[in-house]
Amino acid sequence: MLLLVLNAKAQFEKRTNPALYTQPVMKAIAYGITAPNAHNTQMWFVDTLSATEMLLYVNHCLPETDPPARQQIISAGCFIELVAVGMSNEGYETKVEYLPYGDYAVEKNKLGVKPVAKITLLKNAGIKKEDLFSFIDQRQSNRRPFEGEMITDGEFDEIKKLIGPTHSEMIFINHSEKMKPYLDIFYKAMEIESRNVATNEETRKNFRFSEAEREQKKDGLSLPQSGVDGFILKMAEKSYKDGDSAIWQSDKMIKATMKNIGESVYSAKGLIFFKTSTNTKLDWLETGRDFVRYNLAIVKLGLATSHYNQVIQEYSEMKDLQKEFDTFTNTKNEEKIQVIVRIGRAKPAYKSWRRNAEDFIMK
Repeated sequence: MLLLVLNAKAQFEKRTNPALYTQPVMKAIAYGITAPNAHNTQMWFVDTLSATEMLLYVNHCLPETDPPARQQIISAGCFIELVAVGMSNEGYETKVEYLPYGDYAVEKNKLGVKPVAKITLLKNAGIKKEDLFSFIDQRQSNRRPFEGEMITDGEFDEIKKLIGPTHSEMIFINHSEKMKPYLDIFYKAMEIESRNVATNEETRKNFRFSEAEREQKKDGLSLPQSGVDGFILKMAEKSYKDGDSAIWQSDKMIKATMKNIGESVYSAKGLIFFKTSTNTKLDWLETGRDFVRYNLAIVKLGLATSHYNQVIQEYSEMKDLQKEFDTFTNTKNEEKIQVIVRIGRAKPAYKSWRRNAEDFIMK
């Protein structure tokens, strides 16, 4: 392992500040870990080969809601793209080799037996800072109910222009009548996941029930990330009894959760699907890179987003609803919708914690 050299060690608004590091590889990790990721599990691990090289691995930590680790590998693609965008500001080009030791079978609750990517940083005095760089620290999922007007075709065109060429096809819907059947499906999918004991329990284990716990663990989901704040937040977190499983799984709690989710789902001002013609790990990684550029682009435009991926998850209880969704979206054969997002306008949401960059180095 590479010896870590730091100028200082501190948190930068709940995230590690890349400027604290002298080694390019550590700066790169500090940028990468700000990426969106499934359940905020921050499942990345890296083997630092030199001051400018690393191997990126994914820990399969969501076996119930993401059996093939598809969403977790998409999250690795998000990490890679934020490394590329961030390091452009440091004067480095980012070279990526996917699956450098070949494909591998995913094993539940284990670190990937092979890396998903080898990342090499190449000093390039002529490289231009990415236009989207300035929005890395502002990027966040926003699960609040959205307000205002529908997203226009012109705004979607501007998003695509800011993102640039993509691997995945971006399908945009912004008409209320066309959106309604999809929103109904997303709500049903969330209810299936909430009422399935195994998947709901997995969410509970990744939930943080106080700000003290969020600061200590620096990961996971929480009510503030869902847009709950003020007095309601205090009362709601108290009602969870520090995550008591019986309370979490109770009909009363699930109904309260679904009420909040319904308010968010049906407030969507537009939908975007990221679709690929095949469904391989390479598609997952490339879609992650597309998705994080989308996240940065909407920050620049003053918009908000959150994802509703339950219906495309690969566990048995979701199969029937997923078939219905695939019919609606004309998804056939090897095609796969990899990410589903709603888009709209909302005041800023709670920014989630990230663990320190050093925590992701393989020991």
